[in-house]
Amino acid sequence: MSQAELVQLMAELLDQKLNPIHMRLDRIEGDVRALQEGQARLEIEIQALKEGQARLEGEVQLLQEGQARLEQRLDRVEEDVRTLKADMDMVKGDVQTLKVDMDMVKGDVQTLKEGQQRLEVKVERVEEKVDNLATEMRSHFRHIENMLHKHQAALDLASREFSSKQTSIDYLIKKVAEHDMEIFHLKHHLQL
Repeated sequence: MSQAELVQLMAELLDQKLNPIHMRLDRIEGDVRALQEGQARLEIEIQALKEGQARLEGEVQLLQEGQARLEQRLDRVEEDVRTLKADMDMVKGDVQTLKVDMDMVKGDVQTLKEGQQRLEVKVERVEEKVDNLATEMRSHFRHIENMLHKHQAALDLASREFSSKQTSIDYLIKKVAEHDMEIFHLKHHLQL
């Protein structure tokens, strides 16, 4: 077997080994560039194989190690995908819970709106009653003020009349005192 055939066999062997890796890497978009770089390195290494069989064995070993690392990375990516799916399921559950909570909040808001409308109607009635009461109170106050003015006028009149009568009373008391004195003097004079 010549060196060219051996290289050809090694190349075919490498292609068989790398084909499953290529299929796995096609599913993962993030590793496409890394795979292209690996393929470029592989082509360089195939060229190096033509230069010597000893280097070929080392390169095959490196490829096998790379394949193991890629499989590990693929396993990690698959685990990450499973984790993401589980996380998405949890997020879906959380979204469903939020929808239920939002529906409850909408119901509470509707109840609050209805309560506010009822409260506004009651407040309007209370305002109307307060306005009526204020009008009625103003009317009562005017009536009371009128009555107070009348009473004040009557008291002023009574006070003026009392003042004028007081002068007459004082005068009469003075006259009575004078008459009493005269009567006393007359009695005293008659007794003598």
